Amino acid sequence: MNDLPLTPSRLLRGWAYAMRWLLWAALAGWLLFTAAWGTLHGWIVPRIGEFRPQIEIQASRILGVEVRIGAVTAQSVGMIPSFELHNVVLLDPEGRPALRLPRVEGALSPHSLWNLGFEQLYIDRPELDIRRDATGRIFVAGLDFSKGGDNSRAADWFFSQTEFVIRNGTIRWTDEQRAAPPLVLGQVDFVSRNGSRRHAMRLDASPPPEWGERFTVRARMRQPLLSLRDGKWTDWDGQIYADFSRVDVSRLRAYADLGIVLREGSGALRLWADVSRGQLVGGTADVALTEASATLGAQLRPLTLQTVVGRLGGRVRPDGFEFSTEGLQFTTDAGLRWPGGNFSLTYAGGAAAGGTGPEQGELRADRLDLAAMTQIASRLPLGTATHEALADFAPKGRVESLQAKWQGPVVSVQKLEAKGRVTQLEFASHRGVVVPGVASTREPVGRPGVRGMNVDFELTQLGGKAHLEIHDGILDLPGVFEDPLLPLTQFSADAQWQVDGQRIAVDLNKVRMANADVQGGEAQLSWRTAEVARAGGKASRFPGVIDLQGSLAQADGARVYRYLPLNLPKGVRDYVRDAVPQ
Repeated sequence: MNDLPLTPSRLLRGWAYAMRWLLWAALAGWLLFTAAWGTLHGWIVPRIGEFRPQIEIQASRILGVEVRIGAVTAQSVGMIPSFELHNVVLLDPEGRPALRLPRVEGALSPHSLWNLGFEQLYIDRPELDIRRDATGRIFVAGLDFSKGGDNSRAADWFFSQTEFVIRNGTIRWTDEQRAAPPLVLGQVDFVSRNGSRRHAMRLDASPPPEWGERFTVRARMRQPLLSLRDGKWTDWDGQIYADFSRVDVSRLRAYADLGIVLREGSGALRLWADVSRGQLVGGTADVALTEASATLGAQLRPLTLQTVVGRLGGRVRPDGFEFSTEGLQFTTDAGLRWPGGNFSLTYAGGAAAGGTGPEQGELRADRLDLAAMTQIASRLPLGTATHEALADFAPKGRVESLQAKWQGPVVSVQKLEAKGRVTQLEFASHRGVVVPGVASTREPVGRPGVRGMNVDFELTQLGGKAHLEIHDGILDLPGVFEDPLLPLTQFSADAQWQVDGQRIAVDLNKVRMANADVQGGEAQLSWRTAEVARAGGKASRFPGVIDLQGSLAQADGARVYRYLPLNLPKGVRDYVRDAVPQ
């Protein structure tokens, strides 16, 4: 039998010493906690009122503004007491009361004590002053919350609190920069919950009766992982949501520079705003407004809509923008109704706007009313040339579908792809231009117009194809026939065209037409620009060369003269009219 004593290993002795030190540390921690708890409940809580001056000094140092406290009380409830502050006033840099707090209740927890803060701050019936001075700086309760403000420690303290609650408060917004009347919000309820890199806030308030009804604003924000300050909101990302059940949007013009003049408009709004690094980069709005009117430029007529319902969305990109509508319906002051179509536009300005590629865009749309679009466009800042072109063509009809992509400036597209369908298309003709100094015995050929045409098309910058149909419509051909309006009960054709530099070619195949004068008409037509010739130093490609082949199954002989072109002498046309009675 082995009687030698067992010798513990070095590892076992190390674990024994470590456990001994951990037990002593735990005992010391409990003794320290017991001492702190006894000091807190037995000495600080009964005498908390005596520490009011020191609390004022400490609060002023943390917030960066002068803080005055009327009274301080404490209650021992459970392990951790709660504190109440009465008649707290924060003064702005000019010594004016910026925030009045009749009662502030602060709840503590071991976690909040460790972070020198509160588990919950509850404020009852506060009066808060928010002011923008003449230089544009924004002060909240006397604290500078402007970008780059030197009172950032106040924001750091606020957004480090676990929960901040306001009930039945009053907010007064004063804008010295715009010299607008003060705006007072009543019955304000506010909650802010802050965690590790997460911030959630909600505001419910009642505006003045003439502004509308009670509204809600919510925000969910995230701060960067490596952010060292809780209150540096200029680095935050997130989303803001606002719900206005009834609001008079025209009153915003006195308090915000929107780039447009809102003259009137009331109804319901729901807004989602996307925030990146503290900046608004996009958003979505559900609108249901009546009698909305806005002026979007100094020289433009007001854009007035009797009703507008639907969703609008947009986003600012580093080199361009995105804009879209969904289910948008509105009625203009002229009675034109937008049928509820969808629209999306993406535009990138290319290298000129800070991008890396060429200038380009993409457009998708369906169920667009061209007449309503034209009226809306006449109120938009699109430039004189665009306004004159829209007034000249006066387009009408309905875009059932449209898809388009392009590269290069809009006025000189380098690459284009588009396809779509338009029904009941109508655009105005234009009389031919009389060239000064050139004698002519007849009216010059002008730009044709059309009414009631359906078009399916595909095109690029080099050409395209389309299928054309007219049912009970009209072709307007100024300068071609004596009576330029050509009624058509049926018309169809397949069109193709090519663009090669200065050369343009158009082919119309399978042309079929019928009206009161002609039945079974079939034709093929081709048109080419003329070879460029020099005459008096000027190049001439127009009117070009046309080749027409056709046949008629049945025609009214008494109406033949009606289809004789104006380049035939008037005597010839009159002779045919009188010589062929039937």
